[in-house]
Amino acid sequence: MLDYMINPIKMGGLVKEVSDSQIKVHLHGRLGVITVPKKLVTTKEKIEPGHEMEFYFSYIKVVENPYDYDSSDMVTDHEITPCLLGGKITEVNDTAAKVEIMDKLGTVAVPRRWYFTDIPLKEGSDAEFYFSCMNLVGKRDIPVESI
Repeated sequence: MLDYMINPIKMGGLVKEVSDSQIKVHLHGRLGVITVPKKLVTTKEKIEPGHEMEFYFSYIKVVENPYDYDSSDMVTDHEITPCLLGGKITEVNDTAAKVEIMDKLGTVAVPRRWYFTDIPLKEGSDAEFYFSCMNLVGKRDIPVESI
């Protein structure tokens, strides 16, 4: 059995797309894409492409016996705090995999090197990772095509 403790770290990314209900954030360093509902973003500003986001995230651990995870701390009325969340792997290819976050909190698509597992990555597997709400911390003055 794989014995690795996943730890959250503060990360950043740029908003690439905005719809009525969600945003798509491209992680710095071409590390992946996270899509979340707008309700998970701490801001009073209108969210636009190019906005810089800051949040906590960890590696993803594939688990055979998932916990009863609690997403109740995924709210924007306090400082961002990492929460241990669960999800299901929905896509797997040669280079990356995608997880649908519990409670309709979005999706995470990151390279396979972000996954810790004893078993082969496959669709339908349970996963756990740390994640937080996002803070809007600024805006980059670059064309959306460059994000």
